[in-house]
Amino acid sequence: MSNRVYANVNKVENVKTGKIYYEIDIYDAYEYGSIDIEKEQIPATDLDLLQHLIDYGSDESEKITGILDFLLEHGKGITINDTLYDWGEIKHLWGLEEEGEQ
Repeated sequence: MSNRVYANVNKVENVKTGKIYYEIDIYDAYEYGSIDIEKEQIPATDLDLLQHLIDYGSDESEKITGILDFLLEHGKGITINDTLYDWGEIKHLWGLEEEGEQ
């Protein structure tokens, strides 16, 4: 069985204070990482969400970096907001275009 990776953008409400904030989560069976964002920063598309994690995730968390490195090293896909993207659909976000290149 392979390790699956998931990413979501979430609206979170503190039930005690009523404060609302937004975050991007990425996780697999072993690690979890999160980036807090402003409402205006919510990515327009799923691939924009993954690009945001690639661009800013290492600034926030070594765990995010580890999960993204796993995708890159193993050529794995990711489920973003309940939609599965295979490696061929996302590898260009790392600058990989040619077939067989990882």
